[in-house]
Amino acid sequence: MTQEKTPVADGATEPVMEMLSEHIPLSLIMDMASPDGPHSAELLAAEGLPDDEWWNQG
Repeated sequence: MTQEKTPVADGATEPVMEMLSEHIPLSLIMDMASPDGPHSAELLAAEGLPDDEWWNQG
């Protein structure tokens, strides 16, 4: 089975790369982008939580 690649517009990946550089978990980015809702349980289990809980500042 051959998988076709979908063309990506120039700059379309920049916001995702910026979020990744800010240490936002890939599982959260996928959940935000998924029209069918969250699918992150398996990915989060593999990726793990960050050492610094940046979402609990304060």
